[in-house]
Amino acid sequence: MSVSPRQHWIGVLARAQLNELQPFEAALKDAEYQLIRAPEIGMTLVRGRMGGDGAAFNVGEMSVTRCVVRLADGRTGY
Repeated sequence: MSVSPRQHWIGVLARAQLNELQPFEAALKDAEYQLIRAPEIGMTLVRGRMGGDGAAFNVGEMSVTRCVVRLADGRTGY
């Protein structure tokens, strides 16, 4: 299964420790951006399969967030 570069980096950021992210905080504070979609929180149902290929079952709910911003250079981030 192929993983897109975006998926890869979201995974890296999700597993990063606070002390690994703090050096980048100052650069991000100065970034010009436009808020396209305000931050929202919600819940989603997580499903799983026994052994990866068995019958699907509901594992439970997990919290999710989303937000959309556009940087000054035109790039959009989710």
